Amino acid sequence: MDRASDVLTADLEPRPGGPVRHWVRVAGAFAAEMAQGLVPAPTVLDVVVRRRDDGTEVLRVPGEDPSAHLLSAVRDELAAVEPEEFLARWSVRTG
Repeated sequence: MDRASDVLTADLEPRPGGPVRHWVRVAGAFAAEMAQGLVPAPTVLDVVVRRRDDGTEVLRVPGEDPSAHLLSAVRDELAAVEPEEFLARWSVRTG
C-alpha cells in the first residue's frame, strides 16, 4: 500500500502576497502579542501540501497558532493513509 507521504509532502510556507505583505503580517502578529492576546494575531504561515514529483500545490491550510502543531498533524496523516484517502479527507478535488 502506498502512503500519501510517498507522493505528497507538507511544509510551512509564507502566506501568499509577497514580502511586504509578509512583513505587515509579522508586525501585526507582534502587535497582537503586545496587546496580550486581546487582538487576534494574523496568520503568517500556511501548511502547504505539494506533489513530490512536480511540486504542484494540492492543499493550502491557513496556519494556526502554533502552525507547527497543524503541520505535525498533516504529516502524521500523510504517513498513515493512502494518497486518495488523504485527499478525500481534506476535500481536495482530483482530476
